[in-house]
This record gives sequence, C-alpha cells and structure tokens, in this order.
Amino acid sequence: MIGPLPPGSRTRIGPYRLLGLLGAGGMGEVYLARPDHAPAVPGAPLAGLVALKTVLAGLDLDDGFRIRFRREIEAAGAVRSPHTAALVAGDATGTSPWLATEYVPGPSLAEAVSRTGPLPEAVVRAAGSRLALALADMHAVRVLHRDLKPGNVLLGADGPKVIDFGIAQAFEATQLTRTGVVVGTPGYISPEHVNGSRALVPASDVFCLGAVLAFAATGRGPFDDSDMAAVIFRIAHGEPELDSVPAGLRGVIEQCLSGRAEDRPEPAELARLLLPDDPPEPFPWNGRVAEQLTAHAAAAVACAEAAGPGQIPWTAPPAAHEPTVGPGPSGGTAAGRRGRRWPVLAAAAATVCAVLAVVLVPRLLDGSGGGTPAAGGGTATPRPAASRTPAAGVVISGADAGRTGDFGARGADEAVRPAGWRPWKHGQKVAEYGCVLAGPVLVCSGERGVTALDASSGEQRWTVPEPRGAATPGTAGHSIAAVRADTVYAFMGDALVGLRLGDGKRVWRKALPEGHIGMGPLYADGVLYYVEQQQGGDRGTLVAQRLTADRPEKWRRPYAEFDFTLVAGGGLLVAVGSGIDVFDPETGRPETRAADGYTGCGYPVLAGKQLLCSGEDGLTVLDLTDPSKRRRIAEEVTIRVKPAVSRDGTVVVSTGQEAYAYGLADGRRLWSTVEEYGLDLEVDDVLISGDSVLFTRGSSVDAYDVKASGDGRQETDSKFFAGPVDGESDVLVAGDVVFLSFTDGTVLSGFAP
Repeated sequence: MIGPLPPGSRTRIGPYRLLGLLGAGGMGEVYLARPDHAPAVPGAPLAGLVALKTVLAGLDLDDGFRIRFRREIEAAGAVRSPHTAALVAGDATGTSPWLATEYVPGPSLAEAVSRTGPLPEAVVRAAGSRLALALADMHAVRVLHRDLKPGNVLLGADGPKVIDFGIAQAFEATQLTRTGVVVGTPGYISPEHVNGSRALVPASDVFCLGAVLAFAATGRGPFDDSDMAAVIFRIAHGEPELDSVPAGLRGVIEQCLSGRAEDRPEPAELARLLLPDDPPEPFPWNGRVAEQLTAHAAAAVACAEAAGPGQIPWTAPPAAHEPTVGPGPSGGTAAGRRGRRWPVLAAAAATVCAVLAVVLVPRLLDGSGGGTPAAGGGTATPRPAASRTPAAGVVISGADAGRTGDFGARGADEAVRPAGWRPWKHGQKVAEYGCVLAGPVLVCSGERGVTALDASSGEQRWTVPEPRGAATPGTAGHSIAAVRADTVYAFMGDALVGLRLGDGKRVWRKALPEGHIGMGPLYADGVLYYVEQQQGGDRGTLVAQRLTADRPEKWRRPYAEFDFTLVAGGGLLVAVGSGIDVFDPETGRPETRAADGYTGCGYPVLAGKQLLCSGEDGLTVLDLTDPSKRRRIAEEVTIRVKPAVSRDGTVVVSTGQEAYAYGLADGRRLWSTVEEYGLDLEVDDVLISGDSVLFTRGSSVDAYDVKASGDGRQETDSKFFAGPVDGESDVLVAGDVVFLSFTDGTVLSGFAP
C-alpha cells in the first residue's frame, strides 16, 4: 500500500512531485509521484502517476554505483512489453539518481498470496503465460532480469507486470559482475546463479519463473527451507518440493525447474504450454485479488487527490508521546478490554495517505456532519485510528460466499478500519434491505433505492431512487448484488444495474425478462449468481453472470423455487430450497452429490465442500463429495439461528437463548453458555470476528471468546448501541467496528465489544 511521506522528507525529485511512499530498502526508496507536466486530469485520477525509484539522501555514491544505475535505466528503457512496467524517464547523474516507471496500482504477487492464499490454477496459468511473454520480450532485446521473484511481480487490473530491473543485466555487460557474487533472491535463483552469475543465460530467468509459479499455486516456494545452506543445496541438486502443486501444473513447472538449462522451455513455448489461447478480458483475477486491486487503486487516487494540483503533499508529523488511555465507549478501561493495545493517538494524524488508502472518491472520509453520534459514544474517548496502512475490501453480511459468518482476522484488525471513523447513527430510512461495506463506503438498499453512506461518519453521499413503477413488496428484487472494482451492482426495478461508487452514476445495465425480478444474489470468484424469478411465483432461471463491460453470461438453467439460498465454495455452487441442488459453477452442470434426496436444510452454510444444515435435532453435515460421510453433531441442540463456522473449524450454534461450540471435524463439544442473552430478545445473528464470537440481538452485541472451553457461564463483553430502532439487524464487521442496518431502515456503527 501507500504510506505518507516521512517527516522532513523530500517532496520533489527531479521534475516529479512526491505524493506518497510505496516502499523503502537498505539503499533506496520508491515513491508514488506525478510529473509537473502532467497535472491531475478530472475523471482520470491515476493519469500520469509513476513509481519513482531513488537512492536514500546522503549516500556516498561511487562511479560504480552510477554505472550500475545507468545500466538499470538502459535495460528498463530497452524493454518494450505490455507485461512489464514501462520506463518513463531516469537520471543517473544527479545528486540523487532516480528512475520513473509506469505505476501499477496493485499488490505484488508476494503480498496477494500472503493475504489471500494460493491462486486458483486457472489464474496461475493465465498469469504465468503473461510473465513468460514478459521474459520473451526482455530476452528479445538481450536483457536478463536475474531476480524474478514474487515481490518483483505486480498484479495489475489487465494482468501481471514484471518490475525492478535493479539487477537486470544486458547479456554482454558481465564486466559489472564480480566473480563469486550470487545476485538474486534465495529460493528464487537458478543453479546457474549458485554456480556463479557469469554463467547466467535466458533459461535462468525461466527457472526463476518456475519457482514463482510454484509459489503462486501453493503459497510456498519450491525450495523453501529455514536453513539457507539447505536452500542453496536443493537448488544446486534439483530437489524442488512440488507435492502441493496442482497436478495440471506440475509437469510444466518441473520443466522450468530442470537442473539443465537446455531442458527448460523457451519463454514463448512456456507461454503456450501454460495457456494456448490468450486469457479472457478482463484478466481473470479471482475475487480476493480483485479486492486488493480495488484497494491499491483507491490508495493511489486518495494520495493523488489529497495532494491536489499545486498543493503541498501530505507528510506525517513527528510522533508524540502516547496519551493516557481513558474509559472506553462501553465503560471500563480500554486496557482491560481483552488485552487490546491502542495505537498512539498522534499516529492517527500521521497516517494521512495510509489512512486515506481506502478512499475511492474525493472527501469520502472527511467531515463529521450528517451522522449523529451513537448513544454511549457521546463524550467517551474514541479509539485512535491504526497507524498501519489499511486495505480496502468488500464486506458482506454472510462474511463470504459460503455464508459462514466468519469475518476473519480483518474483522478485528484496526488497520482496516475506515479512516477517521467515529461512532455514528444515520436516522434516515435507507437500509431496509441491507448493506455492504466497500472500503470507506457503506452501500445500502432500501425503499428509497440505493444509498451510499460515508462509512467513517454516516454522512450520505448519494442516492439513486428506484425507477417509477418498480415497487415490489418486501425485499424481493431489492438488494445489493455485488461490488466489483469501483462499481456496485444492485437489482433495481426491472434490471440489474451497475452504479459507480464515487457518485452513483449508472455505468452498467442488464434488463431482466419482463415480469421477473432478481433474487438471491451471490457473488463468488468474479461471477454473480442469481435467479430471474417470475413475480408472484416460483418459476425462474438460475444465471451465472460475469460483471464486465459487454455483460457476457457464463450460463443459465431453469430453477424453480420460491424460497432458496445460494452458497458457493470448494469449487461448488449450491442452491438450497425444498431440496439441495449442486452445480458446477463453471458450466452450470448439475452434480450428483451426497445431498441427493436430502430435504429440510435450514440455515445452510458451506464450509469448503461440507454443507451444514440446521434443524430441531442439531446439525447435519453433508460431505458433498462423499455420500458415506453424512453425519450429525450437536444433536441435543434445537438450532434457531444460522450457525457460524470459523476458519479453524469451530462451529457455533444457538437456540436463540443459549450457545454451543463444537469442533466441526470431530463433533466434540468445546464450550457452551447456560445463561440467557436477554429476557425478551432472542439472538438475531451468530458471527465470528477475530477471536470473538458475536451474538447480536436488536441494537446490542455480546462477545464471547471463540477459544473458550467448558460448559457454564462464559466471560462476556457487551455493547448497547443507539436507539430507538425496530426490527432485526443485519451486521457487518471490519476493523473492530460493527455496522448494523435494521429492517426499519436505520443504520448505525460503533465499536465492537
């Protein structure tokens, strides 16, 4: 992500104005910058931005360094490829040598995989093909990269791009390399690197790419080892670990990692082996990577607009002493609330671009007007914002496509809290049909239409009213369907429409068949699944819709259910109505699974390939790949609330008044509560955020430790929010903050207990 300029740092280098800090190393820094001759362009906030690489101020630079830096500029300038970050300009002669390249608003491959796990095989193939073509373009102008690793691959909206020619070398430039010096990153170097970099050949880059692909597919490098000597030995003797690589990829990666350079495929051949045809447009990133792309683009827009034309770039003020921590919003001391440690208050002001990194449009996070502070937040000392760079993301009430109710570590991570957030309440009726959180924007659907609120203050940003004559009773046909990039998709009247997050402008529309409404939307891995249902009936069509400019459908098939739930995960799409239908999400083909003949699946939750069905006699767990593995747990519990399943396999169920936790794998009871949550209110939702189980009831939330053990009264932390409100609540959790929308249309936000 993008951080603020350090206190007292340079604000200009060469003809560039520095906007934010992208990264720093032992000798250099990389900034987000804009040239003087390319001012901000209205409607195109990323236009003209560059990644500017320079050396640390004050370093004593010898002639050898300047020669190497000049070689880097020449190497970058020689390469003309759509799959590399293009050189814009450079200067190796000044006091601070610098190099400016195309800015790619996206995470590195290393960051993306560390945040969201290995990439799907199809994405690895498409990305690997593009990277192989990048090598082909580099080698065509006699340039080796020599340090191709996950950190030197940036993921852009149109595909991956190779960066950092810092140790790239023209084929004939061996005089700059000293004998015996290994140049490259351990774990992603070739046998030729180990044997002396004078022996490097184009096939050496192919070997490095093979290691990068193994990392993308598994989350681990093929030579990972805690002992550096062991890493070098394994590379030299050809002992990669590829057991976790998908079978379809293993053969081609093995060819890349051959110990003999002549046995490795040429880059162009490798591109064809990975993907015979060009990848579809847009580039087929999976949903989690797409969220990161949105966050990085938002961060760049924020810094560019925060600086503004002719304004001084934002810089971080010097750190101050940590203030005394006073009572928290719900009473007691903050230090006593589950051992939390709040950041230095001054760091809240110091984050600037880091705080603004989730901004999608100008001024989305400023101001305190429009929203009314929540009761209990009144004069209490608010928690300061985190000092780390937050990552924008999309948060839905089910927490994921399997509707597991687990918001994960992000739910409790203050670093992802909307910048400048304070408790608030929006009293206007805008959210009868629920909300989604898209970085700093809370988008809600209600009887008025679709409304965007500033997630930090509750201030209304825009509203798009329902089309005239499109009213449908109840929630039918009124829902937020998905958020992709900078567009929110919603069913409005007789169409699925795309509205720009920044201003609500309609940028996309797909008409529904006459007399039909869109029902049960589910967004997973870049595809929106929903049912076009005949109004007043149960006849309909299940649709798999890509959300792209030309609106291509993947497939459609008849589906007749009046009341149903769609869930997805583990390579499956499951529709739960009067029965259970399992589909291949790629083709729509029905699958013969363990669910055949099973009925009465209440509150369906999909954890991997296990479908959890609740009822009066506990929880039935259906292994959708093996009919013999159908089993029951929590048989003594009458489940009245949708269960929540944590990523580590803890499932929490509730009778509405009591709660029980079980190990999903073995069915063993871990803990239970015997106290009632309230005298007259039953639980609306069971959710998991970080290490807490949250039980919501009306405008209050109770928190228990998900890792507790034993039966009996468990320690709890409770939070009561502003009233009056009416109806059940729909809950989102992000950054240790909860957002509650009620069926009366009210929305409020406060600290999680």
